Amino acid sequence: MLINSSSVSGMNASLFDTLMGDISLQTSSVFFPLSCLLQTEYQDTVSTTLLVSPELSMVLRDYVSTYWENREKKTTTITEKIKDKVCLGAYPVIEYKGLAFTYMGPSDKIPPFPFYDTFDDDGDEMLPYLIDSPCNWLQVMENAWDPFHTVYLHTKAVRSQFIEAFAELPRIEYFSSKVGDFYTNTRRVGDIIWLRIHDKVLPSFTQNGGHFPTPDKSLYFGRCGLSRWVVPIDDENTRVIAWRHFREGEDPQGLTNRDEVGFGKTDFYGQGPDRSYEQMQADPGDYDAWVSQGPKNIHARENLCFTDRGVAKVRRKLKQAILEVQNGGGVDQPAELCNSPIPTYGGDTMLNIPMQEGRDDEAVLRKVAHEVADIYTSADHLLGTERAEFIKKSLKAYEDTWK
Repeated sequence: MLINSSSVSGMNASLFDTLMGDISLQTSSVFFPLSCLLQTEYQDTVSTTLLVSPELSMVLRDYVSTYWENREKKTTTITEKIKDKVCLGAYPVIEYKGLAFTYMGPSDKIPPFPFYDTFDDDGDEMLPYLIDSPCNWLQVMENAWDPFHTVYLHTKAVRSQFIEAFAELPRIEYFSSKVGDFYTNTRRVGDIIWLRIHDKVLPSFTQNGGHFPTPDKSLYFGRCGLSRWVVPIDDENTRVIAWRHFREGEDPQGLTNRDEVGFGKTDFYGQGPDRSYEQMQADPGDYDAWVSQGPKNIHARENLCFTDRGVAKVRRKLKQAILEVQNGGGVDQPAELCNSPIPTYGGDTMLNIPMQEGRDDEAVLRKVAHEVADIYTSADHLLGTERAEFIKKSLKAYEDTWK
C-alpha cells in the first residue's frame, strides 16, 4: 500500500511528517517508528510517501482515525476552557478623516486626543495613505530629521525629484516648542528668502513643508504638505501612516496627483517599493535610502558629521525619553501641554528680502530664521484662524522692515 501526506484526508504534510517521527506501531511484537518505512524511491518533492505492508495498512488507518477523533475531542475541551479564561481587550478608537487612532495603554491614563491645528484647516483636502518598509522604524523617522538629504538624494545625486531650488544648501536652525521641536531650512532664491519649516514630535509625528513649492514671490505662513506617523510593526518592519494635504493654489505647476494617494502609494517620488530594482538603483528615493541600510542599521559603523546634526539630535532625545520612562517617569502628552488645537509650524514662508549691501548674507539668513521662529511661537496663545492671521500679518510687517 502506498500512503502519503496528501492521501490522508485533512492531514497536512508537516503534521504527517511529525507523526512519522513520533509514533510507533506494534506488529509481531516488534516496535518501530513509522518513519523507518520511508522508501526514497517513492518520495517526491510535494509530500512524504511511505511503502506500507498490507498487514500494517489497517493498523495505520485505525491509528489515523483514532488520532483525529481524539484531536477533535481535545480541541473541543481546550476551546471550552479557553472561552472561560481568556478575553480580548477592547481599546478606544477615534476615526477622523480616513484614519483610525487608538490608545492601548492603561485605561486610567488615557490622554486627550492630540488634535493639531493642521487637522482642520479651511480649504484643506486631506487624503490618507499607508506604506510599509522592511526596516527599523528609526531609519524611516531619521529621514525627516535630516534636512540635508533633500539637497543630495532628491536633487544632486541624479535629477531634481521635486524642484531645482532644493539644490541650494540650506541654513538649518533648530527650535523647541511646547510639544516637541521644529527646524527651519533657510535658502536664498534670488530676492526671496525661503524658510521651509518642519515639525517633529517624538516618538513618531512629523510635518513638513509643501512638496512642490515655488519660491518666486512672498508667501506668509503656508501650511504643511504632509502629516505623518512612523509606526513600528516590529524591529525590522515599519508602517508610515499619513495625510497628504491639498490646498487650492499651492500647486501652480500641476505636479501633485490626488489619484496616486492611498493604500501602498502616494503622489511624490520614491516612498515605497513601487519601482523596479534597476530604477531604485539608478534613481533612488527615500524608501531606498532607509531600506538599503539593512533591517536594523548598526550605528557603530557610522561617522556622523555636521550635516547629521538632526539625526544625532533625535537619537539623543529618544534615549533621554526612554531613560526617563525606565526610571518611572511618564510620556509627554501633547494635548496635556497645549490647548486644542495644538499649534504647529510646518509649512513654507517666503519673504522678499534682497541681498543687503555690506552684510554677510549667511548672517542675514540666520537672523531671519530666528526672527521668523519668534513670530511663529509668539502666537502660540492664539487658536485657529486668529493665530494664522496674526502670524501672516506679523510676517508681512517684518518683511517691510527690510525694504
